[in-house]
Amino acid sequence: MRPFFIFCFAFGLTFSSLAFGEDELKQKPPCAPAQLAGVNVVCFSDGIGAFSAKERAAAVEARLNDLAKDPGLDPGTLSLVEASDKTDIVDKTHTIVSIFDTDVDSTLASNRTEMGAIVLKRTQAAIDADRALKSPGKLLESLAYTVTITAFLILCLVGLSRIYPRIYQWIERSKGHYIKSVRIQTFELLNSARIVAGILSIARGSRIILTLFLLYIYVPLVLSLFPWTSNWTPTLLSYILTPLKTIATVIIDYIPKLFFIIAIVIFTRYLMKFIHFLFLEIESGNLQLQGFYREWASPTYKLVRVLILAFAFVMTFPYLPGSSSPAFQGISVFLGLLLSLGSSSAIANIVAGVVITYMRPFRLGDRVKIADTVGDVIEKNLLVTRIRSIKNVDITVPNSMVLGSHIINYSSTAESEGLILTTTVTLGYDVPWRKVHELLIAAAHRTEFVMTGKSAFVLQTALNDFAVAYELNAFTDLPNRMALIYSILHQNIQDCFNEAGIEIMSPHYNSIRDGNETTLPPDYRPNDYVKPGFSVATDLPT
Repeated sequence: MRPFFIFCFAFGLTFSSLAFGEDELKQKPPCAPAQLAGVNVVCFSDGIGAFSAKERAAAVEARLNDLAKDPGLDPGTLSLVEASDKTDIVDKTHTIVSIFDTDVDSTLASNRTEMGAIVLKRTQAAIDADRALKSPGKLLESLAYTVTITAFLILCLVGLSRIYPRIYQWIERSKGHYIKSVRIQTFELLNSARIVAGILSIARGSRIILTLFLLYIYVPLVLSLFPWTSNWTPTLLSYILTPLKTIATVIIDYIPKLFFIIAIVIFTRYLMKFIHFLFLEIESGNLQLQGFYREWASPTYKLVRVLILAFAFVMTFPYLPGSSSPAFQGISVFLGLLLSLGSSSAIANIVAGVVITYMRPFRLGDRVKIADTVGDVIEKNLLVTRIRSIKNVDITVPNSMVLGSHIINYSSTAESEGLILTTTVTLGYDVPWRKVHELLIAAAHRTEFVMTGKSAFVLQTALNDFAVAYELNAFTDLPNRMALIYSILHQNIQDCFNEAGIEIMSPHYNSIRDGNETTLPPDYRPNDYVKPGFSVATDLPT
């Protein structure tokens, strides 16, 4: 707990220093007082010659202490001596205090002579007070007060040592009875054990704070009872009271700015709710804007939200505590520099993500090919695009790479016009091309997931040296099943040609039929098929 309180105290001091900023530093420093027995005899704001104000005050205090210790000195014998530029307070042989025109306090006196008279009376009163405080009777009285205060402190500490253990026990016994778990329906947000542990920590912390507070009051109070240590009391109290006073002053002065910030936050909140409602209506199709597509609604809302938040922050920044201080501004510049140096690639991806959004090259669920990556789009954001391949492998592609690559979208027109799947078969010139067209189209019609409303067609793409290239084109509206459709289509092509007794040969396939078995599968051969024997023609044409 102690580090926590130290942190809070340091944070308060930092908050105060930031809030006051440069204006607090530019204020004129307070005057240096010369005191005796708790009486402010004189307060110097300016130095004289080589002596600073503090050095003058220390010298006067030393002379006052010497006068108070001299039993033969009668304070009534002190007098004023006027000079051309100063007024001196002297005893019979020595100068005690010199008052210059710059030392005149306008709230007390109008000229140097009046100020000297006031200082003279204070000097006499301070010497009498010091002697009274150091009298044997007064010391015995102070000692009696010290004993009483010490006994009261011990009594308070003993009381705390007995009361707090009982409080700890009561808190522990309250677990499950008075202190129950916090639940949201069936979900346990905080169990009773954690709540009890937190309350115990708060109780122990309050005991430490209360003990420190008692000691802090005890020490200055005892020191104030004795003349030798009475001057320490204001200093000790100021260590805590001055920061607390400063923090309280800052908080009170900050209240008008706080209301302005609250107004900005409330206005921004409701403005974002209204804009969110508009974009939800556009996304759902209830509100239509010419030239603005529904899929643009969500990313556009995110961009507008960022712009609104940035504008609100700019409006709020001047009203933040310490925003005008050099330290705050230096940290802001440093963080901005780190962000600019470390996020160049991220910024490039964000810009590319925005451009891709409004280019509309693909949507979620589309089957695409980006560079060498083929798969379905499962996610797209400002930084990356994620694609799932047909092997269920998730591939993350930076948006800058997406924007710099060519994009093939197989799904953009598949529903309306159908995606054309193509495959090529090469057959010899001895096979009638009309028969080949018929068999290929029949294979396409057999294939599942091929559109029936659009007829497949065949193109003869090449007349090679040994074979003709036939390209089958079939329509489908399920591009995400391309691999499966191609597999089924190829199976059906093999079946159709085997059923027709046509062999699918490669362009350079050579065969000597005499003595060789046909390449057709056994299921497609005639029942009376016999492997031919090798024959040699004897009657050759002349």
